[in-house]
Amino acid sequence: MPPLPNANDAPDSLFWSTTSERPFSRDRVTGNARLPARSAVESAASAPVSVGASSRSTSRHSPTDHEPLPYRGRRSPSPLSSVDSVYGVQDIILASFAPRVSVLASADTDDIAKEKGFAGGFYSLLRPFGEDVPGKVVVRDSIGASKAWDNFSIRLIQYGEDPQTTALLSERLQPDQQIGDCAGQGPSLHSSLSSTVYEQHDASDALLEHFLLSAEARVRDGLDDSDSRDTRHQGLGKPSSTYTLYLRKLMSGTLQVPYETFTHQVACIIAVSSRCQGPLEKIRQLYSASGRSNTKIPPWVGVDYLRYYVLVHDEDRDDIARSTALFDLMKRHFGLHCYLLRLRSMRCANTDDDSVQMSRCMWLSIDEELAAIRESDHDDGFAPKECVFESDAAALKSFIRELVTQSIIPFMESRVVTWNDQVASKRRGIGGKLMSLSKRWTVFGSSKGSNSTTAGGTSSPNSNFDSARGFYPPESPEAIMRQLADYAFMLRDFKLAFSTYDTLRTDFSNDKAWLYHASASELTCVSYLLIPQTLSNRSRSEMVDHKLDAALYSYLGRSSMPTGAVRAIIMTAELLIGRGPAAAEDAAKWAIRSLDLSILSPLPQALLTERIADFYGLQVGSGRLGLGSRRRQTVLWNTLASAVWVKLDQPAQARRRLRQARTGMSEISDGVVGVPFPAMHPLDADIEQGAAGRKDEDLIELDPAVMGNHDNGDIYQMDKRLGKQATLGEPQTADTSGFFTIEANHPGFETAS
Repeated sequence: MPPLPNANDAPDSLFWSTTSERPFSRDRVTGNARLPARSAVESAASAPVSVGASSRSTSRHSPTDHEPLPYRGRRSPSPLSSVDSVYGVQDIILASFAPRVSVLASADTDDIAKEKGFAGGFYSLLRPFGEDVPGKVVVRDSIGASKAWDNFSIRLIQYGEDPQTTALLSERLQPDQQIGDCAGQGPSLHSSLSSTVYEQHDASDALLEHFLLSAEARVRDGLDDSDSRDTRHQGLGKPSSTYTLYLRKLMSGTLQVPYETFTHQVACIIAVSSRCQGPLEKIRQLYSASGRSNTKIPPWVGVDYLRYYVLVHDEDRDDIARSTALFDLMKRHFGLHCYLLRLRSMRCANTDDDSVQMSRCMWLSIDEELAAIRESDHDDGFAPKECVFESDAAALKSFIRELVTQSIIPFMESRVVTWNDQVASKRRGIGGKLMSLSKRWTVFGSSKGSNSTTAGGTSSPNSNFDSARGFYPPESPEAIMRQLADYAFMLRDFKLAFSTYDTLRTDFSNDKAWLYHASASELTCVSYLLIPQTLSNRSRSEMVDHKLDAALYSYLGRSSMPTGAVRAIIMTAELLIGRGPAAAEDAAKWAIRSLDLSILSPLPQALLTERIADFYGLQVGSGRLGLGSRRRQTVLWNTLASAVWVKLDQPAQARRRLRQARTGMSEISDGVVGVPFPAMHPLDADIEQGAAGRKDEDLIELDPAVMGNHDNGDIYQMDKRLGKQATLGEPQTADTSGFFTIEANHPGFETAS
């Protein structure tokens, strides 16, 4: 295999493979693949606005020609953000897999941001603008077809400062070890990952509990009248705000895991300011700090990513002529990926006429969310809000757009074409299949690095997987193909992502890399559901059920990673329901599976029980009688959700679900208000008492004999101490003395006929 092009060999000769000329022809200088030039329509859709200066030509449109700035208005103390009301669940899932872009700024650049009131420096100033790239972003897939996306985003991260990754590395490294030798003596990578994920799940539960307590307080104080509103026909099937909060926090992990590269940076912004005395030398120092020599970068993370150079000009103190000359010098030394960002260093006040108030970031990590809550509790809401001048907001928005459309997207497209041509295409042919068989059954097929030894042992001679350290080296073909699949997924080329993930599943299974296998199986299922095509029963069974079962078995049985299993189930269920009412029952089936596995803590259990009721409520029947609907199942699961909320001491949530259950039952029982079945009356009365805020210590037990014959029915059991029944990853034996049972196939809950 010919060597892959390296876009970052030296600071003085960078990024020839990512110029504005696009692959599919060959560059005369480097021989790298090039896409053909974009059409006029594509260029107009992705042209950057002309605020600030760049090494590329810009359009003459002003920033106001695009959509308005999303950063006006006051910051809400609630963890919920506008993304939940603007976008659906599928958009939240896509936004969670946005490309990560790290920020590495000099001290003088951070000082300018701090003078503007941003204590986190230049990174905290940029971060909110990356979550909503203005205008449409045109992306090309592997076959050259273009599609414009109006909800594209990137996730800005601080270079080498992720607390989860730092904790993981410090746990696995011994005091006398180097970062590349983390093996053998410390705990295994899987156990370290599991412990880190458990801590994050505990923090997620604390955040949900805080939000629910705040919601209860708003209802109690009369600030929220949702309890008294009739919402029967408003937003049918729309998830609750608490559920979308849980979904975003489940998908917003920042831990740089080895088995998927979504959290690995795609590009690095290297920023210096006009105050710097030796800006070119400082850029070289920052470039060196972004390489493998940085001890904060895990050994499974590759460093062959895009570097983007920014010169921040201080409009209030520095000379623009000097900054322009310095910027021209930067372009000659570092190539096309440069930008001149003009900002004011003066602090903006809320009372200024041209002020733009910054809203909270939509994708804060759980730790950041909890820290913001604690900070708001201390300042009692009187702390000054972060705001910037309108000129600064326009300049930052223009910078983010040009960064994405002119550098990051072309860089990722070029990498996809190169990796697909040099690595993946050989694996898909007959030669690649024979090589896979030879790696499994013979001594042949060993590749570069297969005989390398580590402090903990020697890797298998037939595999690139380092079992002692628990990951593939970043330069191995398997790691490159995984990065190819993740890049294709982030660029929303789901067909290429699906085929690559499916190819990798076999390699990971042969190498017994079970976390890699679980993640690849999960993303195979998810990318297949995102392909715009008709989903038949056969394809649903082969491509969804089979792949998801394999992912769950690898996550739970082989890797002890229940959070991955929860993510896989929830994404699959939500993408199934996104295909319409025909898939509602399958979505409910997988959500019920997550309850049966006992891998959820109490609050997520309640949210999933609610969501199951929503799924069944979307099932549409045929004819005047609604044959094939699941209205009684909807009533059942709304009742169960209300019972769970009562046990969790959340009366407002319980009342909402109990009201929906009673309304649904009245619609299918000739206007009878309440629950018409005698066996349900004690449960209904008990839930009503608990939802009213007078919850007894013990739920009434229902006599199984009263509920009918249970021989042929599915029994759904619920512990009266549900809050103590199941803990994450540690299913406990249920105490049957405290159970009440409800039969799903009781005549009163059969499908409407």
